Amino acid sequence: MPANQRLLMNFRLALNSLFLGVLTAFMVWSLQWALESRKELTFDMPGESTVLSVAEGPQNVAVADAASAQEELKEYLRDQSLALIISSSGDGRPEMLVYDPHSLLSWFPQANPGDLHSGESAAYLFRGTYSERQWSGAGTAPLLTKGVVPAGVIEAPPGAGDLQYARQITSDPLEPGTYTINTVDPGQVQHILGLLQRMGLTERKVQTLPLVKYLALNPLFSITVLFLCMGHICTMLYWSLYLGGRTREFAIRGCHGAQPRELIGGNLVGGLPGLSAGSVAGVIVSGSLVAAIGHVTLTASNFQTLAIAGVIAIIVATVTWSTTLYIVIRARYEVNLDA
Repeated sequence: MPANQRLLMNFRLALNSLFLGVLTAFMVWSLQWALESRKELTFDMPGESTVLSVAEGPQNVAVADAASAQEELKEYLRDQSLALIISSSGDGRPEMLVYDPHSLLSWFPQANPGDLHSGESAAYLFRGTYSERQWSGAGTAPLLTKGVVPAGVIEAPPGAGDLQYARQITSDPLEPGTYTINTVDPGQVQHILGLLQRMGLTERKVQTLPLVKYLALNPLFSITVLFLCMGHICTMLYWSLYLGGRTREFAIRGCHGAQPRELIGGNLVGGLPGLSAGSVAGVIVSGSLVAAIGHVTLTASNFQTLAIAGVIAIIVATVTWSTTLYIVIRARYEVNLDA
């Protein structure tokens, strides 16, 4: 391929890849924001999660029966390798109850096996909260449950809001609140709901949060993915018209022994500089727009996101270009040879 023709091709590819890079970066940004918002709903619970809004039930349950059902619940969670987070709501205490026998939660200290059966509970104060400042300054924590003493300070999980501390679930009766478990299995969820009913509680709302469903229902992520797909479709049509104008060139080269895979490979490799430069430039433009519109300074994690977006943009643009080459060169070129 002549140098001027290769330069023109790379200019076309770079121009289109720039816009694709912007769309790809925005898609990656929206994915990151969607994942962060999901962590806030599930308190950074690993895996797929179900959120249960639990209230006081109308059924009368004996204290001994409720205690027995609660122990069964803890045993079931241990056997199924599940974790449970209970956050208070409304007029409840500003606390978070945790039962994590297999240390699945990265932010909660690992519990000793004996603590899982203990009737005493120590609280881990969330850093920066009122309770943590009071305890650090005056040695008191007035918002803690009676009989609960501070055991240390930890970082609050995403979505903790005004909650002051977290502590291990003990034999104390569980109260209404938001129950988050790391499963979406209907059988496991129904079994847990049955145990809660035996404890005198009832569900008001059951919300499953599988990752794919959550992303599909996230408006920002869905829109950016749609725009990115439409952008690639439009780009493929534009590149097809450009390659269509070179059909005669491909046919002549084919008559002199050039194979379709050689033509595809040559144009693919020859277009990589334009694809890479345009994609990287588009990602940089996206980062600049986010910083300017949001009036924020990009952090190290933001630059890491942009780096990932740049790699994705180059890969996706290359796949789009190679697919267009295959369709135009192999399909049309072989038809012309048959004619």
